[in-house]
Amino acid sequence: MARQRFVVTVVAALLAGAGLLAGANAAAAGTPVSGGTLRVALTASAPSLDPHSGTHLAIREIGMHIFENLLTFDSRFQVVPQLAERWETSADGKVYTFYLRKGVKFHNGREMTAEDVKASVDRFRAMAPRRNELDDLEKIEAVGPSTVRMTLKRVNAAFLAAIANPICQLAILPKEAVEGKPINKVDIVGTGPYKFVEWIPDRWVRVARFPDYKPEGTVDAGGLGGARHAYADEIRFIPVPEPGARVAGLQTGEYDFADFLPTSAMPQLTGDRNLRVTRLGPQNYPTVYFNHTGKFKNLKLRQAVQAALNMDEIMQVANDGDGRVDPGLYFKEQVWYTTAGGKLYNQKNPARATQLLKEAGYKGEPVVFVTNTSYDYMYKAAQVIQEQLKKIGMNVTLGVYDWPGSLAVRKDMTKWDLFTSSHSTRFDPSANDFYFREKTTFFGYKNPRMEALLDKAGAAVKFEDRFKIYEEVQRLVYEDVALLKLYDHYTWQGYSAKLQGYTPWVMVRLWNVWRER
Repeated sequence: MARQRFVVTVVAALLAGAGLLAGANAAAAGTPVSGGTLRVALTASAPSLDPHSGTHLAIREIGMHIFENLLTFDSRFQVVPQLAERWETSADGKVYTFYLRKGVKFHNGREMTAEDVKASVDRFRAMAPRRNELDDLEKIEAVGPSTVRMTLKRVNAAFLAAIANPICQLAILPKEAVEGKPINKVDIVGTGPYKFVEWIPDRWVRVARFPDYKPEGTVDAGGLGGARHAYADEIRFIPVPEPGARVAGLQTGEYDFADFLPTSAMPQLTGDRNLRVTRLGPQNYPTVYFNHTGKFKNLKLRQAVQAALNMDEIMQVANDGDGRVDPGLYFKEQVWYTTAGGKLYNQKNPARATQLLKEAGYKGEPVVFVTNTSYDYMYKAAQVIQEQLKKIGMNVTLGVYDWPGSLAVRKDMTKWDLFTSSHSTRFDPSANDFYFREKTTFFGYKNPRMEALLDKAGAAVKFEDRFKIYEEVQRLVYEDVALLKLYDHYTWQGYSAKLQGYTPWVMVRLWNVWRER
């Protein structure tokens, strides 16, 4: 057997120049200081704190401080150890043996064992939205107190990336916390640098330093890897959906950190010597999902929407033009980037859209478009789209909620036709597969040709082969109008000048961060 570190084939430069990477060991002024409370203004309330329950940004940005995976990603998008000290792969590439770090404690004081890993993986495979990524896992065994063996049905080049993926985190929880526990009933107990204290929906989530935390190594590997230290006594994650309130709170000192700041506020913030701002981009792209179980079963109707949209106008209104109009389902800075199917993107062709509506047999039936005010750019995009679709004769009504409310409505497929969300940076294309598989999609998508492509991609080992298959996947997304990408979204973060050690990345990471006194 050979010890391996799996490198995800994503260019290391989701570039510092593009704002996605800062140095993994960026020099921080002064010596770390313990103590105090960090007040963090996030855009939306988390719909759940169960790490296995969803792909939503708020779940993982809070959860990454509480929970840990067997493996994770460093700042160069390489898979590195976290709760696993190391791993070995059999000669045929089908058997992975993980050796756990010893002495790692859960927040309830009990030491983590291989049985906890098995129970957590079993639960994830039963109910997580992206459980399909572990479909090739035939058997998982606890072969010793600190050793876990996973046997695959076939070689899967994306298997380690699936374990490390922070989106719908395969977090390791105590066996007794997860066995038989449905979504939102799991005990919020992890192994991370901060432990859960309190969740008051729409007010805050409080986490506190875990004094018995055992870091992985002594060096911050950047990204989500390496040594993580909790310097603050407490972090309060506060949902602040109104962009102006996040800006004002940052300036008054009510918040030490604020995410998703509007571009229009940059002149006033960059002139404030008490603050620091950083631009992240592209960080995500807004999306529109079709409900494929209702009226949008009709391909012509989906094509009409696709033909009508003017992405330049949407980007200008939704994000003050701060972004990039591009068809790639992966960013230009990633090795997975392709323009396949791009001729169908940003058509800005209302005449063709009107003709497609006629061919679809559309008679003015109401279309319910669910959006939210927690993410201002999504709400603004939905307003523009509503007007663009009205111009081609479509009867569109907005259903406006906060973020958790919109997700609750989305679960009932009888209550919506279109849904706006966003698509964050993916470290491996397999992380998108759950959208397009019948058993895991949340928007009713079903296409045997797509399933066959995804099966083929799962069996491919060489990057060149996987790239060609996922290029065809993107082409089919456009041809079948599975969903709609709007534009590459750039955003800003702001934080107090007294906040030290913070390294901007594709996710908010507040370990190894302290506040000057």
